[in-house]
Amino acid sequence: MSKNVIIYARYSTDRQHDVSIETQIELCKSFICDRGWHLIATFSDEAISGTTYQRRPGIQQVLDRVKKRDANVILCVTVDRISRDPEHGNGFLKRLRYSDCELWTVHGGTKVTDIEMGLRVTLSHELIDQIRYRTREGMKTAVRKGKSTTCLAYGYKIKLEYDAKGERIPGLREIDEEQAKIVKLIFQRYADGVSPRDIAVELNQQGITGPRGSTWRDTAIRGHVDRGTGILNNELYLGRAVWNRREYRKNPDTERRVARHNEQAEWVVDERPDLRIISDELWARVKRRQSQVLEEFQRTTTNHLNRSHRASYLLSGILECAECGGPYAIMAKDRYGCTNHKKKVPVAELDGACCSNQKTILRKELEDRVITCVPVAFLHFDAFEKIADRVLKKQMARHKAGVSTTAEFEAKLAQIKKDQQAIIAQISQRAAEGRRPLSALDDMLDKLEEQKEELENVLSRANDDLTKMSDEDRLRQLRKEINPETVETIINTAIYLARDHADTATKQPFIDIIRQLVQKVVIASTPGRQPPALEVHGRIASILAAMEAAQMMETRFRSMVEQDVLARELSGEVDTEDKKQKLLAGYAEELSRKQLEWQQIQVSVVAGAGFEPAAFRL
Repeated sequence: MSKNVIIYARYSTDRQHDVSIETQIELCKSFICDRGWHLIATFSDEAISGTTYQRRPGIQQVLDRVKKRDANVILCVTVDRISRDPEHGNGFLKRLRYSDCELWTVHGGTKVTDIEMGLRVTLSHELIDQIRYRTREGMKTAVRKGKSTTCLAYGYKIKLEYDAKGERIPGLREIDEEQAKIVKLIFQRYADGVSPRDIAVELNQQGITGPRGSTWRDTAIRGHVDRGTGILNNELYLGRAVWNRREYRKNPDTERRVARHNEQAEWVVDERPDLRIISDELWARVKRRQSQVLEEFQRTTTNHLNRSHRASYLLSGILECAECGGPYAIMAKDRYGCTNHKKKVPVAELDGACCSNQKTILRKELEDRVITCVPVAFLHFDAFEKIADRVLKKQMARHKAGVSTTAEFEAKLAQIKKDQQAIIAQISQRAAEGRRPLSALDDMLDKLEEQKEELENVLSRANDDLTKMSDEDRLRQLRKEINPETVETIINTAIYLARDHADTATKQPFIDIIRQLVQKVVIASTPGRQPPALEVHGRIASILAAMEAAQMMETRFRSMVEQDVLARELSGEVDTEDKKQKLLAGYAEELSRKQLEWQQIQVSVVAGAGFEPAAFRL
């Protein structure tokens, strides 16, 4: 019987070659040809470990294709190509079985059973643990012998030394005198009060190549004090090699490695005076300066380099510079700016030049110009009508379900009354026969009476609701409640809460919703003191670009006004109707002036890529 087959191939690291994929596919095709089967699709993952699962696009494509139920067999060379993790391997086989699909291997020549899958992935998993353990122990021994176990730190080079057989001894290193001068310069400049960012700018301007042949960045110099990373924290410059500060564990949910600090007793320290570059006195000056900077960061609430003060804002992470493509981030108090321009980092896309986009923008202004478009987009082009219809259908279905539920309650109530009559009859009969009363019968009667009262109360409320209005009246009432004005007020309230007026847990769902509409905001420089030009990418852009600009801007302004009035009322600034009317009158005057400006606005639509259907310039 002919079978429809999907081939899956994988190799683990980028040290391997894609020929491995071709070899696996050829073996699978030969296997299919020998059996007269039919190949319908081929998927692969290149340079991805078998210990990962969710982050492998190829294996996820296989699972998506299996759901179509047009495949009979998934074929790979060996089981470990699917996974080296017991949880993932067994789960994969379970999903195949649910879709009436089988897993075959070229190596085994037969269908993979649960026992085979369990044994093979468990052995693979154990093998990886053993390799990891042996590797770490080998690295620990190498460090104790004075050898390098990882890539060379800046300031050092491979030492060419040979054994009696004439073979180079691996892991040896020595000082690179040219780079050592740069290391000393960095330490000296920082100790003198120059920031890592300015040091990086100076080195790049002098044409000095950074670590691994890249340009200098402040993060490579600053590093992380606690982790011992970065030029300024590398104890090897003191002639002390420290290994095993941290260990890495893979988060089972995200499948990403997470660093954890080891106890100092677990560190492996090797004194190497021949590798010293920095004096103790200069090292101490740098550490004192780092402590001073840390104290300043802990005192301030405006510098967002301090991790403890870093806030989660509506548009953070989706802002992009139009000139260099780099990120826009908080630079000063609530102002966004291009990070590449601030750090003066040479940009490859600009042929090594630095970004010249020096435009900054207040966070509030940026959010006003972008986020207030959300209610406009939601309430145009039948978006509201479609969602409102769904809500109405659900509400009416719930209303009709209440009718059937009422019938069930009435039936239960009738049964309870019947059971009460039966118990009362038994009590009367026992009394007539002169037999002693049973407390169990009294307890049963009391319990039934409680149930009866509870059901009668529920039915009373339900009957009141049902008799008040018919289905038509109920639908009419719902349409009055679910209207554009009410929904717009709710949206504006949600946006207000998402803009620093609620805790993270409350505002995060609103941020997620907004980011489904706005995927990216590109910020471009403009002449003089004009505000920067904004280009919004995402689903919202498709809606806004199709609207008349003046109408959109007016609606957006009214939405901003409503949010501002709401904020002032909640803060207590506007506490009387007279103050509110004066505020609205001022906004009405401002609106009349802006309407003349909006008549000149031009709308341009730019085709987007991928999930970005369009771009809209604000």
